[in-house]
Amino acid sequence: MKIFVAGGNSFIGSYLINELLIAKHEVSVLVRPNSKFAIPLIAKPNLIIKELEQVSINDLIEMEVVFNLISAGVSPKKASWETLEKVNIAFAIKLMEYSKKANVKRFIATGSCLEYGNEAEKWDFIPPNASLKPITPYASTKAAGFILMNTFAKQNPIEFFYGRIFYAFGKGQYEKNFYPSLINAALSGEDFKISEGSQVLDFIEVEAVAKHLRIAAERNDIPTKEPLIVNIGSGEGIKLRDFARNKWELFKAKGKLKIGEYQRDEITLKRLVANTTKLNQSNTL
Repeated sequence: MKIFVAGGNSFIGSYLINELLIAKHEVSVLVRPNSKFAIPLIAKPNLIIKELEQVSINDLIEMEVVFNLISAGVSPKKASWETLEKVNIAFAIKLMEYSKKANVKRFIATGSCLEYGNEAEKWDFIPPNASLKPITPYASTKAAGFILMNTFAKQNPIEFFYGRIFYAFGKGQYEKNFYPSLINAALSGEDFKISEGSQVLDFIEVEAVAKHLRIAAERNDIPTKEPLIVNIGSGEGIKLRDFARNKWELFKAKGKLKIGEYQRDEITLKRLVANTTKLNQSNTL
């Protein structure tokens, strides 16, 4: 298939590009000038080097699937309200509108488990159709973008897959995120401070996320005007401190894992674990 990926040089996007290339798809990737891929690619895709505002319908002609993996304000990176609105809402719906005008068959967008916000703590395993009660600017604009895209997809002849990604981790992740910070400390022999770590979260390896997204492009059970909304997670919860301990032992760290010695500034939910119903209903990894 001919596939267009916006955000392909991101952490998850770079893994997705390799997944698509291995599967022999013809991949075009939108990248901003002077940007780099998070991990090495197995082959060079067709690069469309443009700023977001320069994207046109012509870029999507003959494409069968369009991915939008672009997000602004992903923690711990900060973004202004203007940027959040521009990227997470305006660009998302513009790319979908362009896709429809270019007769693209399927539009795939990625969201965040943080869109659920306070609603998550009501569920042992939160379903994709749960209420959205975001509590951060990033999560709020992602939820707003989803609502607009979902409504658009119900009113227009285009297939729509939306996957809310839970706590993806792996090589190539932004160095100030929790997992790479933990591993860097373990490998360098330094001590590492974390919070009390009682929150139960759903961690998923980035390779698995990329496979789920590749399958989203290939599966045959997404009709037009009937959006498929799923959670992309492991479906298993683990306390943050236990996740840290497991990785600390795996990398045979010589330093000390100091639990409860770090005061987190951001809002922390007590539980956020995915119900993965329909994630791979017609396919298996």
